[in-house]
Amino acid sequence: MLFSKKLLLFAFFIGLALSAYGQSKPLIGQVLDSLNRPIPYANVVAINQSTQKIGGFGITNAEGRFKITLAEGPSYLLRVSFVGYVQFESTISEWDSEKPLNVTLQQADTELGLVEVVSELPVTMKGDTLTYKTDAFTTGAERKLEHVLEKLPGFQVDENGEVKVQGKKVDKVLVDGKTFFDGDTKLATKNLPANAVDRVQVLKNFNEVSPIRGLDTNETLALNIQLKEGKKNLVFGDLTGGAGPEERYLGHVNAFYYAPKLNVNLIGGSNNVGEQTFTLQDYFRFSGGLSGLSSRSGSRVQLNSEDLGIPIANRTNAFDLQSTLGALNLNYSPSKKWRHSGFLIASTSANQLGSNSLRTYLNSGEDTQEQLNSESFVENKSGLAKYALTYTPKEETYLKYSLFGKLSEISNANDLNSNFGDINQRIDSRNTRTPYALQQKLEWYHAPSERHVFSTELNWESKFSDPIFYLNTNLKPLQGLYPIADAETYRLLQSQEITTNTLEAAFNYYYILNPTNHLNWTLGYQNFSQNLIGQLEQVGSKETFSDFENENEFGLQDRYVGMTWKTKWNKWVISPTLNLHQYAWRDLQLDNEQNFNKLLLLPSMYAKWNIRSNKSLTYRYLTEANFMDIQKLARGFVLQDYNALFQGNRILENGLFTTHNLNYSHYDFFSGLSVFGNLNYIRKRDDIITNTDFAGINRLLSLVNATPVNESLNGDIRVDKSLNKLKFEVGGKWNSFSTNLLLNDSPVRNQQFSQTYDTRLTSTFFKVLEVDLAYSFTSNVYNSGPIENTFITHSPKVEIDLDIYKGLKLNADYTYNTYLNKVSQTQSDFDFLNAFLSYQGPKSPWELKLSVWNILDTRSIRRDSFSENLISTFSYLVQPRYALITVKFDI
Repeated sequence: MLFSKKLLLFAFFIGLALSAYGQSKPLIGQVLDSLNRPIPYANVVAINQSTQKIGGFGITNAEGRFKITLAEGPSYLLRVSFVGYVQFESTISEWDSEKPLNVTLQQADTELGLVEVVSELPVTMKGDTLTYKTDAFTTGAERKLEHVLEKLPGFQVDENGEVKVQGKKVDKVLVDGKTFFDGDTKLATKNLPANAVDRVQVLKNFNEVSPIRGLDTNETLALNIQLKEGKKNLVFGDLTGGAGPEERYLGHVNAFYYAPKLNVNLIGGSNNVGEQTFTLQDYFRFSGGLSGLSSRSGSRVQLNSEDLGIPIANRTNAFDLQSTLGALNLNYSPSKKWRHSGFLIASTSANQLGSNSLRTYLNSGEDTQEQLNSESFVENKSGLAKYALTYTPKEETYLKYSLFGKLSEISNANDLNSNFGDINQRIDSRNTRTPYALQQKLEWYHAPSERHVFSTELNWESKFSDPIFYLNTNLKPLQGLYPIADAETYRLLQSQEITTNTLEAAFNYYYILNPTNHLNWTLGYQNFSQNLIGQLEQVGSKETFSDFENENEFGLQDRYVGMTWKTKWNKWVISPTLNLHQYAWRDLQLDNEQNFNKLLLLPSMYAKWNIRSNKSLTYRYLTEANFMDIQKLARGFVLQDYNALFQGNRILENGLFTTHNLNYSHYDFFSGLSVFGNLNYIRKRDDIITNTDFAGINRLLSLVNATPVNESLNGDIRVDKSLNKLKFEVGGKWNSFSTNLLLNDSPVRNQQFSQTYDTRLTSTFFKVLEVDLAYSFTSNVYNSGPIENTFITHSPKVEIDLDIYKGLKLNADYTYNTYLNKVSQTQSDFDFLNAFLSYQGPKSPWELKLSVWNILDTRSIRRDSFSENLISTFSYLVQPRYALITVKFDI
């Protein structure tokens, strides 16, 4: 019955959309030059003669074809223009939607005419730069940059402010050619005022380093926001304050000062309603750009998870969330040669999480399932700072110094209750650490002539972490794995100190053979060193644990030479690379030293087929030597959990990974169709895998190099189609991996196949109501020897955005989830309904908003996971229903 109602609702909205579509008719045609050659990226504008407003707009595709949808009835002035050609104009009142209209443009005679045409074009294309004149697409009601971008052809802006252009994610945002808040797209789209924007430039294959522009194979996509002449010095932002029942609160401030030479940005906020003021994604955006050098040549050290100090909880998997953020960003350019930039970010969070889980251990024994109840309290304090000085005395020279640091204080307290057969164990554990990291990088690029380019990069990084693990339990831990003295309660305290230092240098010489060929020679060096000190003690006991003592040193040196050839031939770009590495590593443990040497040739390849200007196929091949870190080599035991003990392996070898990546991109202005696909295959030889020895649910984990090959294959595809007031999206994601491991010294092959399909239909009715209908299906199949399980989730969703009357808006979303465990045939249904009612007058800086989350008061959701030795299905506690009234003032 529920499904039938949803189907009727879906059909109702489809009918409304089709009826609205029937009131308009498409105009199709082709734009040619005087030699009957198609003109791509020509502008086609239809101006309603009654209202003198744009009734429709289009851009020609690679074949010069266009398609615009016009309301029937009025007559239109059809205007077609392109740089270097005389503008075409014609009045139309009747047209055949099946018969193409052919338009011929004559070449312009004077440069003056060329300049006049450029100033009026809504869209211009020059090289890798696509420029939109925003006034041609906006109505004046837009408030922020995101509202402007949503009106531009080929742009997509999600609810988090992330931007895609023709299906490709925007990596960097500039304002008048200068980096805005370290390139963060979210802060730009959510805060830049719409009335200050004059043009939006899409910069393909962007590289701020002028001497090597076009020489690398990076495909960075950037936006450059060009401001209007009267908006070159401005202060903007907003202040928000809110409160609700049960002591709910929210406060947020964005303040930006922009001038040609100086940009100052201040952001602050605090709330307990689950609004993530600083996410893990934000962290990687701000700390990016200082990555290692050796990874480019195929070398990587497989470090344990980094101590970020950034919360990953959100309102869909946590019972209570509190967070605070303060951020300051500065860009100062005293002259064209010098630029200072940097930021300071401080954040704190205190989250409460709760879950019930059923764990199925991949053990050959009869008793393999554990019921685990968990309540966790996670506190994070984190600080990030970055400073960069850029010196560009002339276009041929680029010099940059960067300094980046971070400091965290992390505490994770867990109250667990484990039921395994007749054994009921209570566990109280706490993990604390105060990691820090400091990194410096120096970059120099110089092109003394058109045929020669030199570059030098130096990178130094130091990291420190001091994890402390405290375990308190009523039963003797690690039974069957390690003997522990009897006690009334068992309290174990483990402390470690891990120091990591990295020094890297790379020198590059580029020799430009001709406009379509160049060679690149690389000489590089890396020195990676680590120290580990660790011990375990039993509180209240004099017993010593010598087997848990670690006092180790590890060092890896990598010297390499590489050569790259990049060539462009017709529609192909091909760039093969060979890197020859000489590795030497040293392992010192308790005064016993081991030394190893190895010589490896690591090839890679980049190839791109530009099928047409709007269609491409890209292939990347990479060979990577993946090395172990000190924690994987340490022979002393390490207590990982209340039922897990880990021991490293000194004789581990590096793994050799090969990656094949295929990416397809297609976008058509004519049909409104975009198709994007990605396929990635990784083959891991000599991979470092886990050997698990079980004693009930207690596990001893160690590492070995796998003789069989581990493999993973994942892919995704997305198809978008725009049709008048309808927009249709459909996509799928697939992830399959096969991992070899040892369980009780017996070889086992773990396999997982995950698939997700989603579709979305968006339509606008009567210019005031936008409706999104969406549906997603997810299936996770886990297989390990005789144990197999399948988890399925169905999630239909509806979202509405309604302009009720003159600034009064209603936004609401409803999601229904059905979660099925096929082995136990248990089903769990949970749904979420959120609603937001806001009012802001047409020209008022004030906004009043009522927000209600989780109106149906859902208390838990279902999830599942698969690791090397267990399958888990979780029931997470989530935030109950709560409401908030907020007031916002736009500066």
